Amino acid sequence: MVCRVWTYEKKEDCWNTVLEFNSKSEKRVIWVPYVCTQMRDPACDEASKQPPCVRNCPGGARIYGDLDSPTDPAGKLVAEGKVKPLPYETDKPRAYFLGRVPADVENQLPKPSKALPRRYIPLTLVPY
Repeated sequence: MVCRVWTYEKKEDCWNTVLEFNSKSEKRVIWVPYVCTQMRDPACDEASKQPPCVRNCPGGARIYGDLDSPTDPAGKLVAEGKVKPLPYETDKPRAYFLGRVPADVENQLPKPSKALPRRYIPLTLVPY
């Protein structure tokens, strides 16, 4: 999963919007999850092997890497048991999370079916 920018001002999703985390206006930027193409995405940086969402996250909240390697930052969190797996239907989890979205932020997110074109709506909802 990655996040794409949604703005109330433009009423569209895009990659090139300046983040306004401290803004209290209706133009505030929010993030809406959608399915990521990850390393197959041509926008991925070949040098760092990181998807755009990881490189551009202003809070450094995203980690991408080898989940099976205890020396990789992502794998270390899994090995130490500090993360919870997202629901999955494969032989093992492929995405993990550390916590939940704060309630004040969650309440500001639009319903994906109202905010995104149908092709970007997540296939699985994560229960809290």
